[in-house]
Amino acid sequence: MAEPRTEPVSAIGARGLSSPPGGVSLWVLVLLAVYVGFWTIQRDFAQYNLDRHGDMVENFAWGITWQLGYQKHPPLFGWITALWFEIFPRTNAAYYLLSTVNMAVTAWAMWLVSRRFLTEWQQVIAVAMVFVLPPLSFHALDYNANAGMMPFWTLAFLFYLRTIEKQRLLDAGLTGLFCGLAMLAKYHSLVLAAALAAHMIWDRETRPLLKTALPWAATAVGALVVAPHAWWVVQSGFRTVTYAAEQGDGTFTSAVGSAADFFVAFLLYSLPGVIVALLYWRKRSGRAIISMPEGWRGLPATVQGRALLFIGPGSLVLTIVFALVLSAQLSSLWVIPFFFTVPILLALAVAPGNAVHIWYAAPAAVIVFCAAMAAATPWLRGDLLERATSNTVEPVAELAGMVQERWHEETGSRLAIAASPVDFLANSLSFYASDTPYAVEGNLETSPWVAQADIERQGAVFICRAPSDASGCDAAAAGLLGRVDSTAELTIPAVEGAGGPSRWVYTVFFRYPETPAPASEG
Repeated sequence: MAEPRTEPVSAIGARGLSSPPGGVSLWVLVLLAVYVGFWTIQRDFAQYNLDRHGDMVENFAWGITWQLGYQKHPPLFGWITALWFEIFPRTNAAYYLLSTVNMAVTAWAMWLVSRRFLTEWQQVIAVAMVFVLPPLSFHALDYNANAGMMPFWTLAFLFYLRTIEKQRLLDAGLTGLFCGLAMLAKYHSLVLAAALAAHMIWDRETRPLLKTALPWAATAVGALVVAPHAWWVVQSGFRTVTYAAEQGDGTFTSAVGSAADFFVAFLLYSLPGVIVALLYWRKRSGRAIISMPEGWRGLPATVQGRALLFIGPGSLVLTIVFALVLSAQLSSLWVIPFFFTVPILLALAVAPGNAVHIWYAAPAAVIVFCAAMAAATPWLRGDLLERATSNTVEPVAELAGMVQERWHEETGSRLAIAASPVDFLANSLSFYASDTPYAVEGNLETSPWVAQADIERQGAVFICRAPSDASGCDAAAAGLLGRVDSTAELTIPAVEGAGGPSRWVYTVFFRYPETPAPASEG
């Protein structure tokens, strides 16, 4: 491949803008504002319920209990969700706003990282790719543990680079802080810490820093951040660790297959960004189309470039190695945190001269992509409703309103506790009911924020789908509630266009409170 031909800015002249008008910061801010606005509105129109897996209502139901850990995951993304809804109304749109702001913070930190590697127009390309890369757009809109890691991974790497460059204790401490917060979002972030440590030990320029206070300051701060949760893990009998270990069948064959799927998913998810990079292709003698020799090949020449390779491709490989050694099963969605480096690497592959000559390609790609997605949104919503997979069409917001209204009529008190053999129903009631009841997932052992004495004092509801959950539901309700004071059958028509049942029927069991508290006016 030919080396790119460099030209002075004056020679570029009318054929392109040598730097973004108003500065690259303005372009980045505009792109991120469009990202937040577009994806918040698009997702709110495209979906009936928040997400297919029920993770988002679970985040909230966990977060409002303010535990140091939960049955499946560490607590940070639940806390963030609870804090967010102390400020914003509990609506789907406000939740999608949290998702998009989470990614905007990630993209902003990614841009700060990218300034070490990219020219100004290459930086614009990198930020524009956030729109089209699925882990940074479609998947990131489902705010959960995977998406929750993203800003902390990016900020940890940013301050690691600053630690290398400035050798200040403050930057080292912030590196440890964000590594610790990443661990509090999901244990997968252990890979982040391992990749950073591996780089510092391996790299000839960073190895001398091991003799200074910098890495130890970072380690100490990270340990302090994680310590309360680590205490909880021990006290809970390693509940989250057991949950993680039980994922998959534990065989090496299964681990190999999932690792292959994981790597293929990474490549496929990268394709839209590759297409954006190819928009800068110029079939012209003497000019490179994709400057891999100059761009990618130059990374090992600098300590920052080597760090980028360790934290990007290196952490991906490290995840696969860990999975194979532990015979653990990887999910394709676990590629999400690695993707903050992908826009940088792909933008680096665009020849700097081409990034200037065809400066409009990435902004135009964003406009065309958003227009196409907006036009497709009614079809996407209709298709999602018609397929009716998992939790996409169940009328949980309407159910929450009806259950709370019936509770107020029967008890005159605030609804404090909601339970169900289906976690999604209990968690949805916690999110959508204005009384904000605590959700009991499964039983009191897995929901330690509710005790039997709480149910006896404050009362509770137990919700079953009818007739699918009818078998054994009476006994389950009586067992959890202690006694059943009344029952009600609620029927809700299916949303227009939805597949599945034409109506949803629920049986609600009521245990009245011993000392009723005033009902919420909300």
